[in-house]
Amino acid sequence: MDHFQRVELEYAVRLQVVKILIGEAEHLMEYLSLVVMQINPSNGYVLVNEETPEPLFSKIKNNLVQPKPKKGVKVSSSLQVSLNF
Repeated sequence: MDHFQRVELEYAVRLQVVKILIGEAEHLMEYLSLVVMQINPSNGYVLVNEETPEPLFSKIKNNLVQPKPKKGVKVSSSLQVSLNF
């Protein structure tokens, strides 16, 4: 995954989390900075880190849509990317 693809995926994940919170629990938006997400760059799989407090964790986990993997994407690293909002 090159830099542009990683930034694009990170932005998509952030946008999805904000939309989930607006739709499910807008009153929790002020706690967005407590959300921690992890992205596996080899397959684009996204998960909510368990450090994210409830009810944020459950709301996001239950509504998170996994990105569709792009074909032909080369992975330069097996490290996971963590996002703090």
